[in-house]
Amino acid sequence: MKVVIGCFAVFISVFYAVGFGLLGYGLWSAWRSVHAAAWPTAPGTITHLALEEHSGNEDTTYGVKVKYTYTVDGVAYEGSCLAFGYARSNRREAHEQIHRKLKEAKAVGVRYDPSEPSVSCLSFGLHRSIQFTLVFAVTWLLIVFGFTLLFWVFSRNDAVLLDNLSVQ
Repeated sequence: MKVVIGCFAVFISVFYAVGFGLLGYGLWSAWRSVHAAAWPTAPGTITHLALEEHSGNEDTTYGVKVKYTYTVDGVAYEGSCLAFGYARSNRREAHEQIHRKLKEAKAVGVRYDPSEPSVSCLSFGLHRSIQFTLVFAVTWLLIVFGFTLLFWVFSRNDAVLLDNLSVQ
């Protein structure tokens, strides 16, 4: 029985690692994206903009790729972060709207980290990509925890019925 428990612990720990990794990434992205709201802005120029389409086995996803330049205290920087935690998705219209808005822009406001001006983004906040990552990670961890509880329940001896049988 101890071998079975040890094998299960190794097996399930991989799923916990994935869940906590996703949760950590989601929380880190959320923290950075929310804090970017208070960062100073510098005028920027878009140097590359594309609406990318990725076709997979069952689905097609879309995402905006952007590169921009900006200057802080006389030093030129290049950035490519639309928003911290931003990821492509199958919601084409949402990405087309972002692409269209950036394409029509004459200039963009680049938010940069005042302690490290090379770190920048164009937008901020708890957007859908971050929300999805956090919800998915929590759901994943709850399911893994549920399987852990099921394993624990079924790995124990069930003597309750036997002990409570009244026989003569």
